[in-house]
Amino acid sequence: MQKLRTLVVDDEKPAVELLAAYVSKIPELELTATAHSAIAARTILQEKPIDLLFLDIQMPDLTGLELLKMLNNPPATILTTAYSEFALEGYELDVADYLLKPIEFERFYRSVARVLGKKGSPVAPPADDYFFVKTDHQIVKVNFRDILFIESLREYVRIHTPTERIVARLALQRLEELLPPEHFIRIHRTYIVNIDHVQKIEGNLLHIGKERLPVSKGKREEFLKFVEGKGVW
Repeated sequence: MQKLRTLVVDDEKPAVELLAAYVSKIPELELTATAHSAIAARTILQEKPIDLLFLDIQMPDLTGLELLKMLNNPPATILTTAYSEFALEGYELDVADYLLKPIEFERFYRSVARVLGKKGSPVAPPADDYFFVKTDHQIVKVNFRDILFIESLREYVRIHTPTERIVARLALQRLEELLPPEHFIRIHRTYIVNIDHVQKIEGNLLHIGKERLPVSKGKREEFLKFVEGKGVW
């Protein structure tokens, strides 16, 4: 099994020691190095191959976010900080996750498992039942069960729920990776639907409330197999 080469960066020694201990508990991870500043971390990143980076945000001289902006091809990055107001900018940099201190192992594991899942590891992340998105200078909580369907608007998505439509600057593919596959399926390059809210299928159209959404020719076979798996005939 190839392990993810891991770098832990934090200017506080206890924080480094805690994360290093957490890394040692997960067989899929290997602690390659630690650093107590973003400047030292940059040197390590230039000299050693790193797959996963735990990066504190607030550090003297150069912040974690400033370091990320300097990297041309950053590894999968999980931000760590005691200040939640930095989450917005972190997600704009396409980080894998954001851990708020003090960090419990269970939350740490879920974050790592999400990264492992994206890299093809057989370890699947424990399912949350919600996620957060940035919209109109706010962070909005979205419960999976409330989503009717998600619509791509090129660089944005529109999340349809029974009570509102949430527009966020986010790739549809990013949400597709996040959503639980037993409930959500992509039916078109423009749409992901929550099968729990599909009322009926008529030809190539799905009925969700007053909406009629098309199933593309390329997605039809996959969608029908998905439906058959939930059918009683």
